[in-house]
Amino acid sequence: MKVDAVILSLEMNIEAPSNPFGTHVAFRFIDVYPYFYKTNNMLAEIRKRDDVKLIDYDISYTGIHEDTDISDLEVTKH
Repeated sequence: MKVDAVILSLEMNIEAPSNPFGTHVAFRFIDVYPYFYKTNNMLAEIRKRDDVKLIDYDISYTGIHEDTDISDLEVTKH
């Protein structure tokens, strides 16, 4: 199985007692295909919380190639 970095878009609909109509939040970041460590961690952290409820989420991703512009993403080099 090929493991690769991808640009991932995560969109979530969440509810909170202070906002029963819900909120739409969107994140765009680099994650690892096919495991999506950051995405799974983020979803797990939200599910653990008592003050918000995850209603729905959608994931889409695109591969990173040598000509892909990632200048608007934060990259940590090790």
